[in-house]
Amino acid sequence: MKRILLPLVAALAVGFGFMAYDKSRGAEWVVSPQEIAEAKAAGNTGVETRPGTVTVLPIRSETADALPVKWAMAGIAAGALVFSSMRRRKRAT
Repeated sequence: MKRILLPLVAALAVGFGFMAYDKSRGAEWVVSPQEIAEAKAAGNTGVETRPGTVTVLPIRSETADALPVKWAMAGIAAGALVFSSMRRRKRAT
């Protein structure tokens, strides 16, 4: 049971860790809804992304749809690494 449970816990921890990291740095958005709300609260019409360019609607990142795949692959890799490190080795005779 330990040989299955520990890799599963490691996979979940790494996958959710990557997810929390990406969400905390806003990897899903180029211009997030929070940034637009802050700009409107400050009296601006939107977020100035470049000089002379104002964004008034949230813009998702091009890689936002691939983020769950990244989280899953990192979790699977971590689980496989833990599982392979826990395998029973043959005793040398």
